[in-house]
Amino acid sequence: MSPSKAKPEEARNVRRVGHSGINGWGDAFQVIVRDNKWCYVAASGMEGHEGTSVLDVEDPKNPKVVHQIPAPTGTHSHKVLFLDDVMIVNAEQIRGWEGEGFVGGLRLFDASDPARPKPIKAFPMPGRGVHRPILDEKNRMLYCSCGAPGYRGNILWILDIDDPANPKVVSQFALEGQKEGTPLPPGVKTLQFHQANRRGDYLYAGCADWGVVVLDVKDPARPRQIAHFNPTPPYPGHCHTVLPVPETDLLVVTHESTSFDVSEPPGFIFIYDAKLPSNPVPISTWMPYPVDPKTLYPKEGDWTTRGGRYGAHNVWEFMGPRDFVYTTWFNAGLRIVDISDPFRPGEVGYYVPAGINGKATPQSNDVFVDGRGLVYVSDRWGCGLDIVEYTGPR
Repeated sequence: MSPSKAKPEEARNVRRVGHSGINGWGDAFQVIVRDNKWCYVAASGMEGHEGTSVLDVEDPKNPKVVHQIPAPTGTHSHKVLFLDDVMIVNAEQIRGWEGEGFVGGLRLFDASDPARPKPIKAFPMPGRGVHRPILDEKNRMLYCSCGAPGYRGNILWILDIDDPANPKVVSQFALEGQKEGTPLPPGVKTLQFHQANRRGDYLYAGCADWGVVVLDVKDPARPRQIAHFNPTPPYPGHCHTVLPVPETDLLVVTHESTSFDVSEPPGFIFIYDAKLPSNPVPISTWMPYPVDPKTLYPKEGDWTTRGGRYGAHNVWEFMGPRDFVYTTWFNAGLRIVDISDPFRPGEVGYYVPAGINGKATPQSNDVFVDGRGLVYVSDRWGCGLDIVEYTGPR
């Protein structure tokens, strides 16, 4: 699509504070901000960039790129995390890449100088490497989705990172049907762990077309499945994120929209009650616009024809018990949802960046909220990083 067809910015109760094209590495996935000054952005590779950028955002109106770290050849490093002064990025094989020398797993950096992280070493893991590492800072563990010999799709790897520069494998866990040679569950196309977040002794995982899985990890060396709930069918599959809301019994669950032409109903947000971890129950759903109950497509707007994906993706994973849910919705940008009444989630604000760089619409991908309340929204196909501020009531 030509720039002349680009959609203008759309917003309610949100204003843009600053923007960065990340020196051309604007195809961005995960974003993390430390000390309200250092912003780390992992590139997605949608436009050919695969590494990590460091930005100084102390003045959010004028973010400055201070350092960029290319990923090794054939490697997709689209996630970035921190524990102490160690930066952790994933190493996943670029789809379709057939060269030699690829090492999947994790790459570890000394970030004691936050502006210029320095390589420590690689932590090799099998298959195509790590897709999604989730940090459990309290227990100093890392929960990774990664392949394993003899299994289809990514299984769960639990790593001890008490010494974050020297991870140790604690255990692995695979879903029923993941072992090669065993049948897939009926109607399931994609069976794998995508991500897992911990609350107390339980790990809550999004498992693609298999929905929500709960593991007892009192003994992390012996994880044990205690629950499974799958709303697919009739609802769209691709269960992406299961986020326990701190100091509550709630789970925020997103189902990812994966079709670029919106050829399948878009994913959305579920709110679950997990008072009994062994029996998580959905109590409400949320989408930005009303949907046709028969098709599950939006009944208003041109979202399905704007280009790119439309539907749920990432949520801000570091939310507190009284925070809004900040979620990215691809071509519908950032959506901010109040779940203080979990039975009736309601949108309080949104921000849809204008199309730029030849793209008619954004593909808003990840979101992070810093200690100043500023919201960082990355874009997966070249539209860069937006820094915005919620201006509505709380």
